[in-house]
Amino acid sequence: MANISVFNFLTVNGFYKGANEDISWHKHQEQEGEFAATSLQADNILLFGRTTFEMMAGYWPTPMAIEQNGKIAEGMNTSEKIVFSNSLKNTDWNNSKIIGGDIIAAAKQLKETSTKDMTILGSGTIVSQFADAGLIDTYMLMIDPVAIGKGTPLFKDMKRQLDLELIDNKVFNTGVILLVYKPKI
Repeated sequence: MANISVFNFLTVNGFYKGANEDISWHKHQEQEGEFAATSLQADNILLFGRTTFEMMAGYWPTPMAIEQNGKIAEGMNTSEKIVFSNSLKNTDWNNSKIIGGDIIAAAKQLKETSTKDMTILGSGTIVSQFADAGLIDTYMLMIDPVAIGKGTPLFKDMKRQLDLELIDNKVFNTGVILLVYKPKI
């Protein structure tokens, strides 16, 4: 059975995006970029909701992304990607597949049949739904040393309490902290 993990960056006050989808407050420095590039070498299937997918698809294949973040762009562009959406009908981003309908049932089937682990990037709505359904095995939360006034909390609209156990952590020289949790059983 495959595992599903979440990788998201957050403000210290719990937002994964600011007003109007803003993520400019998250500044990848060299250490964080190296961590992201190494993580993409794990050959996981990347999972997205439509909004995050469209944002990523609009950036990572571009010459600017390749020039500014070559290793990460290569990993993003060559990775297998699944976007959960009932409104998106097609995509031209390399190695991408759209799954609509009952995403919880689809994710359960993916966990049971996939030979690769999966990682959700961004996609707070998907994170909340999968967390409620008990589908997430690992939460990797990169906490940036910044607070913003308005934004969207990562677990917005979650319906049940999620108790987590810290299993790993890493402090970057920029003050960013990576916390890795698994659900308590």
